[in-house]
Amino acid sequence: MYKFLGIIIVLIHFTSWSFAADFQPIVLTLTAPSQVQYDFDGSGLTIPFTVAGTPATIWLVINTKGQADKIIDVKNGYLGWHYVNKIDTTVYISSMYNREIGEASIVWDGKDQDGNPVEAGTYDYYLWAYDDKSHRKLASQYVNIANEWKGQHAHIYELSEDGLTLPNPLIFGSYAWYDCSDEITYKRHGTHFKWVLGSDPVDLTLLQTTICGEYPTLAVRGDGGWFKHGGPVLNPNNYDIFYHQQTNVDAKTSTPLKWEFVSDGEAIKDEDWGGWDNIIFEEVGNVIGADSCDQTLFTDRMNLYANSYGKFNIADPWNVISVFDFEGNVVIGQKQFIQFYMPDDPNPSGHINSSFQNIDSRGNNHWYLLPLTGCLMQMIDFTRLLVDPDDETDMVVFGNGNGDYWMDTAYEPETEPAWYCFGGSKVDCMRKNTIAIDSNGFNLIGTSYLGLTSFGVSTQDGTAVGYMSFADDTISDDVNQKGGVILCDGGTAYDGLYTIEALSIIDNKNTGGYNNTYFVAFDSVHGIISTEPVAVEEEELVAFSVDQNSPNPFNPATTIGFTLPDADHVTVDIYNVTGQKVDTLINDFMDAGKHSVIWDASGFSAGVYFYTIKSGDYSRTMKMTLLK
Repeated sequence: MYKFLGIIIVLIHFTSWSFAADFQPIVLTLTAPSQVQYDFDGSGLTIPFTVAGTPATIWLVINTKGQADKIIDVKNGYLGWHYVNKIDTTVYISSMYNREIGEASIVWDGKDQDGNPVEAGTYDYYLWAYDDKSHRKLASQYVNIANEWKGQHAHIYELSEDGLTLPNPLIFGSYAWYDCSDEITYKRHGTHFKWVLGSDPVDLTLLQTTICGEYPTLAVRGDGGWFKHGGPVLNPNNYDIFYHQQTNVDAKTSTPLKWEFVSDGEAIKDEDWGGWDNIIFEEVGNVIGADSCDQTLFTDRMNLYANSYGKFNIADPWNVISVFDFEGNVVIGQKQFIQFYMPDDPNPSGHINSSFQNIDSRGNNHWYLLPLTGCLMQMIDFTRLLVDPDDETDMVVFGNGNGDYWMDTAYEPETEPAWYCFGGSKVDCMRKNTIAIDSNGFNLIGTSYLGLTSFGVSTQDGTAVGYMSFADDTISDDVNQKGGVILCDGGTAYDGLYTIEALSIIDNKNTGGYNNTYFVAFDSVHGIISTEPVAVEEEELVAFSVDQNSPNPFNPATTIGFTLPDADHVTVDIYNVTGQKVDTLINDFMDAGKHSVIWDASGFSAGVYFYTIKSGDYSRTMKMTLLK
């Protein structure tokens, strides 16, 4: 089972990192002040920060703070198709900056995106950055995060079953391809996998798989129906248990199923949970996509969320989310999101409707609904729906439609019909493969057939930061779907973007293109800009200062510097990501002034660590990353 195997794998890897076989990425880390004082007098505000790990291509974002209740039903943007409701909104996005490793800064002139001075007050500021200079680094040759029409068939688990940060996060997902003689490249449909990040990317023996039964081969479409398994999720309290939707394509019905993961064997179905005798979700229109766009499950660690089939070219609305708990009770049964149904006029390619295929959430129970080829993208507050599924008051937090120059390839005012934003071929049909939300609320949308672009980034209210490409993207990649991105962003040594390699680079059928998962560094950081001066206690902390360790990341030694305002007893302790103290560097009386201490981590495993320096009433904790 995963608990036992995972521990063995991690221990083996911790003792073998010196052989340089395991996956150990260089993590990008931004560090910035938690508060910056500004008089809003028209002068330039310098926001200092440090870049560690990799160079950064970076943007500054300024949002309102504490104003959400005053921002109600606002339509803005090009053609007025950007909608925000009860959410703090973005007032400024900087140009793109390039910053090298070390100390850096960005200057804001106190103006909004239109060049008007913003009112004095308190604002949130964010820095979002990624590494667009380094080529993708192979994380696993045997698992895939998404592929072609399949949407998000994998998730990264950053927390353990006890809710603690996993030193080695877990990728869990499903092979969405069908039966094939090449068992490394293609897996039988219904095969789910586990892969521990940090494992040797090309060691097939480290791949754990289980096969769900009750699935005929692809060629069998008979009287009993053609069954398909959708993307799975793990039970957050027991990683030996997982759930997925099973679809009877011919009957146009689906049901949730619960399974026990049996490594390298047949999964065991829980006959008393869900299933065709207990829960059946029925199709309301013609199925035109269930054979290629499976239902995928998502979880907020409290409930399970199933999206609708990813369908298009249909005249009947089918944009549904079903919600059920881990006990198998239906919380919301087939909630219809009619906003995604656009039946008035077919576009020139005959498309009428495009349902959302991908959803994601990271905190606040706000879920991003994303179509594969449609225009409309929405952030939904599910808290209100869970209280009363029939009450849609203030359900939409923000929405992006055609006309914002954003995730839209037909934004001209004269385009007919007005909502048309996708075509009928790969040349004019930009597709949205995945949605992922980082720990500071930035939205990352995987894209295909949009030139060099591999993903786009928007702010917390859906305002576009811009389109992004990877260092090894080429224009030839655009002839095939790129698969999208998922995120690891829980403060581990593996935080970053995870993506696949564009299929034009390799021959998918021979080398498993969609089965390769790659890493690209990214990070974001948050602070506050305010007219209020830094609090008195913060001013005192300036005298008691702790430096970012250098180098960082490091292997095997790093220097930690700090300044004491007064002579006092000092402790310098090292903690791992689970909060366990693993080393004490200083426990002694020290004079006032500047000091430094070296931590030699030769005997420690790679990963993220924290150092805490205490002196009298002062205390400061900083993060550092050990590479091996």
